[in-house]
Amino acid sequence: MLGIWKGVPVGLACHLNPFFTWLLTAGGAVLSVLILYFFGERIRKSIQTRRKKRLMVGKETRAKHLFQKYGMAGLGFLGTMLMGPNMTIIIGMALVKSSNKLLYWTLGGILFWTAILTLLAYYSLDLFIQLSGN
Repeated sequence: MLGIWKGVPVGLACHLNPFFTWLLTAGGAVLSVLILYFFGERIRKSIQTRRKKRLMVGKETRAKHLFQKYGMAGLGFLGTMLMGPNMTIIIGMALVKSSNKLLYWTLGGILFWTAILTLLAYYSLDLFIQLSGN
């Protein structure tokens, strides 16, 4: 539940197998998104009352741009990487009428991007170790 960008390095720093790093990172992200999704009505109301706050303005603008340009698939899939899965589902639920498809695209984005980041981090670390001679 740390988030994809934090979970992968932490898992590899703890010397976990890359598969388990992916599994635990993706599992935590999926679990947090599902919790946000199923308790989404409260979150949606909270967002709508706080829309004026500066913290959400940049991410909400980015989410709207992704949604307008690429549709729900782009918001769920690309937003997962650019804003994080939690912000994607929270802001996305305020933007779209049917959040079921958004949930599926976000979950797919979590699995895909976590795998890509895990592979990149693992092989980059391996290359660094080989080049340093240790």
